[in-house]
Amino acid sequence: MAGDPLEDVQHLHADTATARPGGRTARVGEAVIDATIAELSEVGYAALRVDAVARRAGVNKTTIYRRWGDKVGLVSTALIERRGQLVPPADTGSLRGDLVELLKEIRLGLKVPWVAALLREAGPRTAASTDLYELLDMFWPARFKVSGVIFERAVERGELPAGADPGFLLEMISGPLYFHWLMLGHPLDDAFLERVAGFVLHGAQAGPPGAEVPEIGGM
Repeated sequence: MAGDPLEDVQHLHADTATARPGGRTARVGEAVIDATIAELSEVGYAALRVDAVARRAGVNKTTIYRRWGDKVGLVSTALIERRGQLVPPADTGSLRGDLVELLKEIRLGLKVPWVAALLREAGPRTAASTDLYELLDMFWPARFKVSGVIFERAVERGELPAGADPGFLLEMISGPLYFHWLMLGHPLDDAFLERVAGFVLHGAQAGPPGAEVPEIGGM
C-alpha cells in the first residue's frame, strides 16, 4: 500500500520536531513523549495530567501546552511517535498464515503497558469516556487500513470472494482476543490464536455476511 495510512487520519500527525534528530527541540520532544508513555502505562488516560508529564520530562507545562495544545494532542502525538508496529502484516503466502501472524501482532501489542492501560480503561462509550474515544477513534481507522491488506491479498489470490469486507473480518478476528484476555483474563497462547484463525477463515470463505448458508445434516 502506498504512503503512510496514518496520514489519512484527521488530526493524528507526527511531531516533526521530535522526529528530526539532534537539537534541544528534538531532545525536549523525546523527553515529553517518553514521559507521556510512562504516565499512560502507570495511571491510564483519565488520570494522566499534563503537569505530571512535565515534571517527569523535566520541562515547564507551558511548553507542552504551547507545542501540543492539550492532553488529546499530546497523547495522539505519543501514539504516532510510537507507531513502529503499525506496518502491513507479513505476507506468508496464505490467508491462514497471515491471520495467525496478525493475531500474534495483536497479542504482542496487548503486552505493551500503555496499550493495555488504554484498552482496560476504555470500557463502554459514555460521556465520561468521550476524550479517550476521541483519541482512539483517530487511531483505529489507521490500524484497520493497514491490517486490512491481508484480506485484499487473499481476494487477489482467490482465497476469498470479491465481496469480502475487510473491516468486518478484522472485527471478527480481533474481538475474541480482547474478550478472552480483557474480560476473561485468559492467556493468549498459540493454540487459541490458531483456533481463532481457523474459525474466522472458515467463515470468511463462506462468503459475505448475509450470504446463503448451506444446510447442514439435511436440516
